[in-house]
Amino acid sequence: MKLFLIRHGEAIDYETESVKTDGLRFMTPKGRKISRDVFKKIKEEMRGLDIIFTSPLIRAVQTAEILANVIRFENDVEVAGELVVSSTSAKVLELVKRNSKNESIALIGHEPMLGELVTFLSDRKNLNFSFKKSGVCLIDFDCKKETGNFIWYFDPKNHEYIK
Repeated sequence: MKLFLIRHGEAIDYETESVKTDGLRFMTPKGRKISRDVFKKIKEEMRGLDIIFTSPLIRAVQTAEILANVIRFENDVEVAGELVVSSTSAKVLELVKRNSKNESIALIGHEPMLGELVTFLSDRKNLNFSFKKSGVCLIDFDCKKETGNFIWYFDPKNHEYIK
């Protein structure tokens, strides 16, 4: 299965009159633009995506909606509690295994969990990059073996693949 790990786009990092908690932080215009640009650049890689799962936090849901729009995703984006900031890699693995009938899944979440997932789910044990906001990683994942091969990470700042 193709497993795309995606970090949400840039969000406000300050408190406003209506935003008092981390879960309510929303994407900035810059974050929206960067996410849109990244998804346009790699949309051929993501064509045919079966499911988009997102953390319930607003900035992740907004990132998922941008992805769905760019790749013309025809299904609903699904919220998964397993992708919240405090979740564990084991819980995310269970989510992936429950959806093993699919050929490609996108998981939109947060750091440091996404970086930990790359290590937990793939053969890449020494990360030589930081999972930047709007960054995307592709893992070729085998649900039966519960491991995968790191294929690439798309760096949103330099618009390049890291293999």
